[in-house]
Amino acid sequence: MSLFDDFLASTEASIPTHITEESPRASTDTHHVKKESGLVTINTNNQGPPIFSLQQVQFQLPAKLVHMVVQNNILAALLENYRILRIDLDNPLEIDVVEISRKPSEDKVVELFMDPTGRHIIVTTQHGENYYLFQAWKRTKELVRLKGMRLTSIAWNKLANRTSSSTREILLGTQKGEVFETCLEPTDEFFRREEKYLILLFMVDKPITGLHYERFPSDRYRYLVMISTPTRLYHLVGTVGHTLLNGNENTTIDRALFEPIFSQYQHNPEFLELPSDLQYSEMLFFNRFPELELKSVPQSFVWLNGAGIYHGDLNFTQSNTNQMIVNAKLQSFPATSYDENSNTLVADIPISIAITEFHYILLYKDYVRAICRLNEKIMYEESISLNENEIIHQITVDNVQRTYWIYTSYAMYELVIKDEERDVWKLYLHKKDYTRALQYCKLPEQKTTVYTAQAGEDFNQRRYMESAKYFAKSAVPFEEVALKFTEKKEKNALRYFLISRLDRLKLEDRTQKTLISTWLVGLYLNKMNQLEDKAASSHLTYTSGTITDASRPYRQQYQTVKDEFRTFLETYGEYLHIPTTYKLIYRYGRNSELFYYANYIGDYEKVIDHWISEKKWDTALKVLNEQGKAELFYKYSTLLIDYVPEKLIDVWMNHSNLNPRYLIPALLRYNHVIRADISSENQAIRYLSYIVSTRKNTDTVIHNFLLTMYATQPVRDETALLTYLRNEGRDKHYELDYALRICTQNGRTQSCVHIYGQMELYEEAVNLALEHHDLDLARINADKPEDDDLLRKRLWVNIAKYVIQNNKDIKTAMQFLKKCDLLKMEDILPFFPDYVLIDDFKDEICSALGEYNVTIEELKSEMDNATISADHIRLDVRKLRKRLVVVEEEQMCSICEYPLLTRQFYVFPCNHQFHADCLISKTTKYLPTGQIKRLADIQEQLSKEFKAFRHLSPEEEKPASERIEKLRHDLDDIVAQQCIFCGDNMIKSIHLPFITEEDADIVSSWMI
Repeated sequence: MSLFDDFLASTEASIPTHITEESPRASTDTHHVKKESGLVTINTNNQGPPIFSLQQVQFQLPAKLVHMVVQNNILAALLENYRILRIDLDNPLEIDVVEISRKPSEDKVVELFMDPTGRHIIVTTQHGENYYLFQAWKRTKELVRLKGMRLTSIAWNKLANRTSSSTREILLGTQKGEVFETCLEPTDEFFRREEKYLILLFMVDKPITGLHYERFPSDRYRYLVMISTPTRLYHLVGTVGHTLLNGNENTTIDRALFEPIFSQYQHNPEFLELPSDLQYSEMLFFNRFPELELKSVPQSFVWLNGAGIYHGDLNFTQSNTNQMIVNAKLQSFPATSYDENSNTLVADIPISIAITEFHYILLYKDYVRAICRLNEKIMYEESISLNENEIIHQITVDNVQRTYWIYTSYAMYELVIKDEERDVWKLYLHKKDYTRALQYCKLPEQKTTVYTAQAGEDFNQRRYMESAKYFAKSAVPFEEVALKFTEKKEKNALRYFLISRLDRLKLEDRTQKTLISTWLVGLYLNKMNQLEDKAASSHLTYTSGTITDASRPYRQQYQTVKDEFRTFLETYGEYLHIPTTYKLIYRYGRNSELFYYANYIGDYEKVIDHWISEKKWDTALKVLNEQGKAELFYKYSTLLIDYVPEKLIDVWMNHSNLNPRYLIPALLRYNHVIRADISSENQAIRYLSYIVSTRKNTDTVIHNFLLTMYATQPVRDETALLTYLRNEGRDKHYELDYALRICTQNGRTQSCVHIYGQMELYEEAVNLALEHHDLDLARINADKPEDDDLLRKRLWVNIAKYVIQNNKDIKTAMQFLKKCDLLKMEDILPFFPDYVLIDDFKDEICSALGEYNVTIEELKSEMDNATISADHIRLDVRKLRKRLVVVEEEQMCSICEYPLLTRQFYVFPCNHQFHADCLISKTTKYLPTGQIKRLADIQEQLSKEFKAFRHLSPEEEKPASERIEKLRHDLDDIVAQQCIFCGDNMIKSIHLPFITEEDADIVSSWMI
C-alpha cells in the first residue's frame, strides 16, 4: 500500500463535491519515525499492490563500488580497484571485466560516463586522467588530449547511430567550469588518438554538474543547450553551421559545431540562479515515450540543488528563447522530521534525484522517497539498510528501458515501478482537470466518477448543455437529472440529456428506450410550436434606414430543430409506439411531421388517404409509386384509374412485383367507364399487352381478359385481335373454347376462323369463311393441314364446289383449279351443271390427259431400271458363292501374331485374318452397350448348346444344329460385319493414341 493510494483513498469521498487544496508543507502526513529497514508507511488503507518496490540485486561486488551507470539495458560499474564491470542485463550471467590500463599512482577513479546506446564509456580520475572504452574492446585507452581535465558531465549525441562507431559531436563539462566539444572515433591503431579534436567553447566560475543538448524537431540546425552548476541553470538556443553537419569525417576540424551557439552567450549568458550551499546539483530530462528516447526530444526537466526541486516543461515549438521553458516552478524539499525546540518541520537535502512520468524519486543518506509531481505529496518512502562504512551514492536511470537503479558502496538496488498511472485519474479529478483524468481512467467505473464530477461542476456553473452531456454518462439517477433540468426549465439541456442517455441504453432496455423516445417527441414538437409562434409574432423593424426581419433567427432555429427531430426519428423511430406517436403529432398539429413519420415507418396508407381526400391525385400516385407494398397498389388503383389512368399504368409497368390478377378490378372499372376521348389508346389493353409481351406472363386469366378486351372493342377492325392470336402461336395461354365463344358473340369472323384453325378444326374454319364469302381466308385455312393430303383435298373440293355453284363461271373455276396441285379435273366435274358444254374446258381435259401419259411413261422407265438392277444383283451373288481364300499353314493372327490354324478364326476379303476370340475382344471396344450385352448372350447360348449337343439323340441333333447355326450367324453379324482394321471402326478410332495405358509397361521398358 503506497502513500499515493492512502492519500487518494482519504479524499475519494469528497471528489464529486467541493475539494480543498492543502499546502504540502503543512501536511501532517510527513511526520514519521525512521526505521532500520523496510517500508515506512503513512496510512494502512490498502487499495492494491504497491507501485514502488526496492529490490536488492543479488550480486557480490569484488571491490568497493565508486560509480554506476545503466543505459540501454547495459550496466557499467566502476570499482575502486580500477576495474570496469559491464553487464548486459538481457544476459546477466556473462560479466565483462575490463581493467583500466594506467601507471602506478595515488590517483583514484571518481566517475564513469556512458552514452545512451551503451557503447561508449569514459572514466575520469581525481587528478584528471581520462580513459575511453568502446563496446568491442577488452581494454581501455587513455584520452591524451583530455589529460588534466576532471570531467563532471558529458552531453552525448543521440544522433550517433549504431552503423558508425563514432560518438559524433559531444560536449564535456569539467570541474573547473569549462565546456569543451570533441568527437571520439575508436580505432585499433595504438598511436592514433580517439579524440579527433578538442575545442573550448564556454567557461563559468563553478563546476559543471549537468550538461545536455537537444536538436529542434522542426529545424535540424537549431539546438538547445542546457548547463547546470551548483547554483545556476543556463539555457542556450542557437543555430549551428550547415557545413559542419555535412563535413567529411577525415577533414581537420578548425571550428566546433556548437561554437556559433556559445559565441553569442560569451558576454551575456542567460541563466537562472538559485542560492545553494551544496557543492553538487543534478539536472535530468524526461521523455514520455521511452521507445523514442533516442529519436525525439524530452518534454520536461528537473534540476536539483540546495534551494529545492526546480522543474518545468520544454517547448520546442517556440522560436523565442525566453519561452523555451514553460510551467517552471521551484518545489521545496518535503519535510522529514519535526524539531521540537523550534517547533518547525525540518527537511533533509536529497543526495540524488530521478524523474518519472508522475513522480520525483529522491535519494537520501539512508532512505529513498517518491513525491507525486501532481500534488507534491509523499507517495512512497523506504529506508535502506547500510553496513558499517557503507554510504549511498546516487540514483541512475536507464531512459531507454525506463528502469531505475540505486547503488551504495557495496550494493546495487533496482527500484521497480509498476502501474504508476493507476490512480493518476483521481489526482487530476481532484484538480478538476477532467480531460486528463479521463485519459488515465482504465475502468468504466472510473470514467463514470469523472463524468459525475464534471457534470456537477458544469451544472453549478450554469453550463447546462455541457452538464447534460456528462450527466448522460454519469451514475447520477435518471430521475434526479431530469428533475434538475426541469426545475431550471432547461428543456434544451433536458432534450440533449435524454438523447445522450438514449444512446447509452442497451438493446434489451427497449421499454426505457420507448418511454424516453416518446418524451423526446413531445419536447421536439413543443419546441417547434414555440419557435413558430415567436416567428409569427415578430415583425419587420425599420432602424436607421435598414429593414430588419426579427423573425429570421426564430425561423433558423425552427429549421434546425426540425432537422434534428427528423434525424431523431430516423435514428430512434423503431422504439416509438406508433399509435401514441400519432396522437402526439395530431395534438400538436404538425402535419408535415406526421407525413414524415408515416413515410419513415412505412405507413403510406395514411399519407395516400390524406392526398386522396385533398383530391391531389398526382401527389397520391407519387407516394404510391415511391412505396413498395403491392397491397396498396391493389387497394388504391381502383380509384386512381378514374383520374390518372395513363400515369397509373406507367407506375404499374415500373413495378414488376405486382400481380396482374389483383389489378383486374381496376382494369374492369376503367374498361366500363365511358371515356371522354374514345379514340385514345385503351390503357387497360396497353398494360395487359405489356405484361403479356414484355413480361412474358402466362397466366390464363390474364390472357383471356386481354382477349376479351380486344374482342369487345367498339371497332370492326380485327387487326389487333388477330395479331394477338397469331403472336400467341403454339403456346396458346388463353383458352380456345372461351376465345371462340367470345369472338362468336362479338362477330369476330376472322378471329373465329383463326381459332378454328388453332383447334385443328379446318373444315369448320373453311366453312365459316365460305359462309361469310371470304374466299381468300378459306383458301389459307385449306392449306394448313400440310401433313394430311386427303383432308386438304377435301377442303379444296369444298372451296371448288362453292366457287362453281356461286360464281357459275366455268373459266373462273378452271383458273381456281390451277391454284391447288391436289385437285384434278375429275374431282370438280361432278359440280358442273348438266348443261355445260365440253368445249368450255376442252383444253383443260387435253392437258390432264397429257399429264397422265407422261406419268405412265415415267413409271414404265422406273420398272425397266429396277429389272436390270435385280439381274446384276443375282449375278454378283453367284460370284460370291464361288469365291474362296487360301489359308497357309504359317499364316498368323493379325492381332496376337500366333499361328492362325491353332483355333477358330475369321478371314476377311482384305486378307486380314483373326482368331475368333481375338476379334471378339478387339471388336467389343467399339460396340455400343446393347450389342455388347447381345454378344455376351449369344456366346453364353452357344456354350450351353455345345455342351448339350454331346448328350442328344440323333433325332434331337438336327434342331440343335439349326439353333447353333442361327446363333453363329447372329455372332458373325455382330463381330464379322466388317474388318476391324479396314472398316468404319478404324476410322472412328483415329483420335485414340497408339500407346494406351495398358501399354505403360512397354513404354517404361523403352526408357534409357
